[in-house]
Amino acid sequence: MAVWDNSKTAKARACALIVSKKPDTFTLPHLEAKIESLSNDLPDATGAQLFFERLSREHQREADLLTRNEGLLSDALALAAWSPLLATTLAEHPDYLRWLSRERMDTRVRTQEELGESLSRFGLTKSQLDRHVLLARFRRRELLRIYLRDIRKTCTLVEVTEELSNLADAVLGHALSYVRQELDNRYGQQQYIDEKGRASTIDLCIVALGKLGSRELNYASDIDLLFLYSHDGTTSGKGTRGVITNREYCVRLAESVARMVGQETGEGAAYRVDLRLRPNGRDGALASSLDEAVRYYIETAQAWERQALIRSRASAGSAQLFSRFADRVRDSVYASEVTVEDALKHVRLAKHKIDRQHANDSRGFNVKLGRGGIREIEFITQALQLAFGGSDEWLRAPHTFISLGRLADRRLITERERVELSDAYEFLRNVEHRLQMENGLQTHSVSDEPSRRALLARRMNFMGVSGLKDFDNSLALHIARVRAAYDRVFGRGHVTDAGDTTDDPVGTHVSVRVGLNEQPDAEYAAQYAAASVFAKLMTPNPSPQAIEDVANGLGKFASDSLNPHRALKFVSLIASSLDKFTAQVEITSDRLASLVRLCGTSEFFGEMIAGHPGLIADISDDVAAFPDYRALLHKSIEIENNFRSKLIALRREWARFLVKIGILDASGLISIRDANLRQTELATSALNAGYSIALHEAARRYGTMNTEARFAVLGIGRLGSSGMDYGSDLDMVMIYDDAGPSLVSALESAESFARLSELLVTAISSMTRDGSLYRVDLRLRPDGKSGPTCTSANAFVTYLDKRAQPWEWLAYVKLRMVAGDMAFGMDVENEARHIIHQAARRIDDAKLRGEVRRIRDRLEREKSGSRRGSGPDIKFGCGGMLDVYFAARYLQLRDDVPDVGDDRSTSNTLVRLLENSSLSEEDFVAMDKGYALLRALDHNLRLIIGRSTRLPAKEHPALADIAQRMNYQSADALINDLATHMSNIRAAYDRVVK
Repeated sequence: MAVWDNSKTAKARACALIVSKKPDTFTLPHLEAKIESLSNDLPDATGAQLFFERLSREHQREADLLTRNEGLLSDALALAAWSPLLATTLAEHPDYLRWLSRERMDTRVRTQEELGESLSRFGLTKSQLDRHVLLARFRRRELLRIYLRDIRKTCTLVEVTEELSNLADAVLGHALSYVRQELDNRYGQQQYIDEKGRASTIDLCIVALGKLGSRELNYASDIDLLFLYSHDGTTSGKGTRGVITNREYCVRLAESVARMVGQETGEGAAYRVDLRLRPNGRDGALASSLDEAVRYYIETAQAWERQALIRSRASAGSAQLFSRFADRVRDSVYASEVTVEDALKHVRLAKHKIDRQHANDSRGFNVKLGRGGIREIEFITQALQLAFGGSDEWLRAPHTFISLGRLADRRLITERERVELSDAYEFLRNVEHRLQMENGLQTHSVSDEPSRRALLARRMNFMGVSGLKDFDNSLALHIARVRAAYDRVFGRGHVTDAGDTTDDPVGTHVSVRVGLNEQPDAEYAAQYAAASVFAKLMTPNPSPQAIEDVANGLGKFASDSLNPHRALKFVSLIASSLDKFTAQVEITSDRLASLVRLCGTSEFFGEMIAGHPGLIADISDDVAAFPDYRALLHKSIEIENNFRSKLIALRREWARFLVKIGILDASGLISIRDANLRQTELATSALNAGYSIALHEAARRYGTMNTEARFAVLGIGRLGSSGMDYGSDLDMVMIYDDAGPSLVSALESAESFARLSELLVTAISSMTRDGSLYRVDLRLRPDGKSGPTCTSANAFVTYLDKRAQPWEWLAYVKLRMVAGDMAFGMDVENEARHIIHQAARRIDDAKLRGEVRRIRDRLEREKSGSRRGSGPDIKFGCGGMLDVYFAARYLQLRDDVPDVGDDRSTSNTLVRLLENSSLSEEDFVAMDKGYALLRALDHNLRLIIGRSTRLPAKEHPALADIAQRMNYQSADALINDLATHMSNIRAAYDRVVK
């Protein structure tokens, strides 16, 4: 009753305000009665009336408009009652009401072209907005129109999701056009040489996957994208920045489009962009050439990646390019030789993976991922499409409703199942939409809280005293029907030609028996499937008992690992990849034990080996001294005779060495410092091998190289201080000797070395089917992004002496020669470090200290903002690693304490500062012990789940694994110790810098 009284008060206040402004137009009782009559039957009458009060208080003119237009008033109140998000949108942008008054009666589904034209007009009226804000606001405005039709039931679910997909296409098309024009202005158009020797412009395409790919987008869906370009080559150079490769252009384009569309504004981002489904996932380049993508999906991709292509299409850019791509990979997606058993197995394992990942999700039923939810309907359709689509093209429809109909026509599901699954899909998708449009969040869970559940029931049009009960009964009925169909398709019944159900599955049941040591059936199914692959490689034609013995062994090895769930998850993925691997791989029991242990420790290496199963051959616990990485990498590339084959050979050999480091690390056989040193040596060796490849390719392209020309790579950051770790970038500066001759006689010196540096970056960072080595970061070169990629030695030292900012000295103080001409690089390194220390002595200490503090504060403010569900930021956060970096390097410069010898680590720098009396004993202890803990955390975080500056949330199982590896009793003990050390670090930092 209190809530209703509050709403009546809100209504009365709003009506009184309107009447006071327009006494000749309205009477208070009449207006109150109108508002009450329009809102009484809404699912959230209170929310609707509070919206009207706010509008009356803040935007009198628009409130007057509503009172004069009862239809528009009714629609605005309905939007507020169904979606607080859209109520806020109307309150913050009341001009949208006039737009809505014109659009509300049009029930057509707008095409991508129509929405694109609307976006262009919207942009002309909002030209002062940043582009990402413009896109976010346009999408939010269009949601008013689409959701109004949705809740008024003037359109179907299919029409809603189609128009939401068209809206995303229009936004992506606008972003693509805008970014491409900007890049063309900088670098000229992308070109390739066609068959007739003419320079032609390449094609670009943004491929939509997932729900956007099947035109079934939600109100708050991520958009899964893949960026394709047609040909390798270079840009025309007719821009302000000169020539770059088509790959680099397209990677920058993908990054810019994703940022523009996905960048947060005060009203959220236009869309959350997910690029993880691209070739090689997170390790892959952001854009792929057509040939590269085709090779990946034919030769390397896992079954679930090919499954994702069922729902793929051109969202923006060249539809012809996508058509060429789809034609070439179609036979790999719908492979005629894939058995029904294999198709069902792959899809079921993918579903089981999702179940595990979301086992501990928020309370309440998850309508998307829960048992009997939307994903099971989608997987039923996709599994049967994969199983039978190879020989029946008619089944290859991406849209779920269409697929269900065609599967029923082919009697792969019964007509009853088609009706029940279609009804369930519509019901669950509508529930999902009501949940997401409450606050615009990507949520799928029906709350357990009775009041929130009752509100959802009303928004699903279950009204009256029995509304919640009726809703719960409907939800339970649909879930049960989906479960029954899913269980039948994946192993508990088979549809005959007559449409009857028998006791046999479609094909063969994936699992062999129910559980091992009381494991769930699905878990043992994955374990047994993996064991069958490994057993074949251990024993020709293994017996069922031999396979079961391997399965038991996998279970035992997993239980002895850091995280048994993680171990079995990645071992299953590796086995799936290995099953398609053509080369012979020798598997022994000891090697399998090491593999399971590594997977139990590290998602990073689990994913790496799953993508390249041949790396299993290099798994061993042999604790050898440092291999001669440089000699071995050079040996691997010398036998190859072209640029691409050299890149592939380098990546394969590098990956072998990295896996060996990971094995030793996961087994606890080497220290963190040893792992860092090995990785630093591996990185410098890879750079030198890449330099050799670049020289070889430059000679092939441009003619004989001048042996007197000199070039070097200087490392900074972790590369400079010998602190490379899993996932580290290569921060570096490339220089050449401008006093010497040009590298190539046919080119000017600067241009010849620019070409060489581009080839070197390509050799190190480009993606091949065997992955990439490192991301190269050149942002700290002189003049940053505006500067040339390769700088002359004289220009470099002059920049440091005359133009470098004090904050740049902090980075350059760890400069170290890492690749190229050793003598030349060492000379420049020594001169550069000398100049930096001299410059620091000339500057006033207060100014230097102020600059240090300013940059550190800015990084903390910009990078370490709190993220829901995450732990502390151990790099950028208060008391993080950057506090130690900045304090130590500031003291180095202030007191002229240069690095001596090869150990330029932060820990060694702290010792030297203590010995020089630059750092007090108290501050040394705080920073030294705290930094050791932070680096150990950083290292284990990278090893276990991948590179991140922020710890997982306290309840995340990975945090317990990190605590265990660091010998803490619990995650809580680790977090408490960390809080103490970070507090001590910040106090010491303040004493030093303040």
